[in-house]
Amino acid sequence: VIFEKENINTLTMTSEFMVALYGSFAQAESESISKNVSWGKEKAYREGKVQFQYKYLLGYKKGTDGKLEIGEYSICSAPYGFRAKNNELFTVPEEAEIVRLIYTLFLDGYSMTRIKKILENKGYLTAQGKKVWNESLIRSILKNEKYVGDALLQKAFTSDCITHKVVKNHGERPMYLVTDHHVPIVDRDTYNRVQQELARRSSKRKVSDKTT
Repeated sequence: VIFEKENINTLTMTSEFMVALYGSFAQAESESISKNVSWGKEKAYREGKVQFQYKYLLGYKKGTDGKLEIGEYSICSAPYGFRAKNNELFTVPEEAEIVRLIYTLFLDGYSMTRIKKILENKGYLTAQGKKVWNESLIRSILKNEKYVGDALLQKAFTSDCITHKVVKNHGERPMYLVTDHHVPIVDRDTYNRVQQELARRSSKRKVSDKTT
């Protein structure tokens, strides 16, 4: 291969060395940029600056001040739970009631499977606009601190700047909790009771598995 810009011919030994050298420089530059980006994000997290990914966030809109609000309906195209117009995000008010319904059913003793069937029978759509729900999505809604008005930052991070692989944060990097950041959909007592019930069912299932 001949690189005209760098004047490198891979048939020669010196050119092979130069290719490896240029490759090392390019990788070092990518790593440096990645570290700078990570440092900027970390600084924003420490200052409590919250950026939401609205793809799976049901029941909210983005207010004019940049904060989450439970808002009005506007016909446009946007991720599930939202209708976008002029860079503002609006939600169907009934979607907040879907979140509350999920929390209520769970505390009433319903399993993830039964909640899934109820949502499907009522005709509620998933984030991708599908009629079929899955238990992991319901569980993520029950565990999401945003519905109580909080925001946990740096739940995941990019582990490799070359492959851009994103992994869950299991303590490798600090996480930051911003409390009372926006208007909650469920009250804190309900949210806390749901977390306790999730932990109880999880521990009960683990004991059952060990017994089996």
